[in-house]
Amino acid sequence: MKKSTTSSKVSTLNAPSKLSNLYASIIDQRKFSSLSTIMWDEFSMSGHFEINGLENFIAAMQQLENYQSTMHQIMNVHGAWNKSMYKGETYCVASHMFEKDDKPYKLDMGIIYSDVIEVREGTAKFISRVFSLKWQKTDMLDIPDKN
Repeated sequence: MKKSTTSSKVSTLNAPSKLSNLYASIIDQRKFSSLSTIMWDEFSMSGHFEINGLENFIAAMQQLENYQSTMHQIMNVHGAWNKSMYKGETYCVASHMFEKDDKPYKLDMGIIYSDVIEVREGTAKFISRVFSLKWQKTDMLDIPDKN
């Protein structure tokens, strides 16, 4: 029984990193409806924009279809738990690939998310994120030959 308790505590402690990595994977794979597995229905994102409710957030993510692909790189994830509530930060570089004038480009964005995660009935999910854009840069890509 003690092993189960320890496992549960480790699971909760690792939840912020796990959820941040799942978020990146879901977004990059464009499986937006799967966001419900990591976000509560009342999820909100604010920062450069305000989106309230998971359904509205999923609808807003459809704009990523304008890019050929995306690649989110999750780096530092740190914060603290206070009972069933976690508050912390996630550092991310998000790359968005697209074509302009028949040439490949990418838009890189340096982002810090201020995260709030809540555990309900043993399940941890995001309840909110604040999107803080720190920098962005657009570059032409070098695409290797496929030979």
